[in-house]
Amino acid sequence: MRLRLRLLWLILTFAWRRRLRVLDEFVLPCTVLPNDIDVSKMTDDRYLAIADLGRLDMVLRLGLARSLLKRGWAPLATVAAIRFRHPLKAFQRYQLRTRVVYWDDTTFYLQQVFERHGRTQATAYVCATFLARRAAVRPTEVLAEIGQPVVRPCKPDVVSDLQALAVAIHMEQKEGACVQVT
Repeated sequence: MRLRLRLLWLILTFAWRRRLRVLDEFVLPCTVLPNDIDVSKMTDDRYLAIADLGRLDMVLRLGLARSLLKRGWAPLATVAAIRFRHPLKAFQRYQLRTRVVYWDDTTFYLQQVFERHGRTQATAYVCATFLARRAAVRPTEVLAEIGQPVVRPCKPDVVSDLQALAVAIHMEQKEGACVQVT
C-alpha cells in the first residue's frame, strides 16, 4: 500500500466512524491529491491503491481489527478487475463505495465504486480473502468473528465471471500458456 498518510488518517479516525454490518455499504470520502495524478487525471494504479483503503475501512468498521491482530489474519485481494468510465482530476472530491456482494467457501466478492456527484467514475470488483499463518480463513469463520447473523446474498452474474477469470489466470500462471476466457 503506497498511501501511508491516508492509511494513518484512516486508522486514527475510524473510532469516530459508525460501525456497520457486513452487507452495508461502506462510504469513504476522498479527494484527488497532486501525488495521485499523472499529467491531468488520477493514475490507473492509484484507483486500486485507494480501493485497498476502502477495504481496510470496511475491515475496521466491521470490528475485525482485534481479530486480525490476535489471530494473525491478513486481508488479501486475490483478483481485481476495474472498469474506468470518467477520469478524476486534481482536487476533485469523490466517494469510494465498498460493499460485499457475495461470498463462497473461500472468498469474499466486493464491489467498489468510485463516485463523484452521483456519477460512477470507475467500478472495481475484487475477490478477497483473509490469510492466517498457514492457510486461508473461511468466510464463515470471519463472519462468526464479526458476530453478526447474516444470510449470504444471491450470487450475482459478475461473481461467476470473476471466478472464471481467477481460474483462467491461475491456469496461465501454472502452465505459462495463454488461456482464452469465453
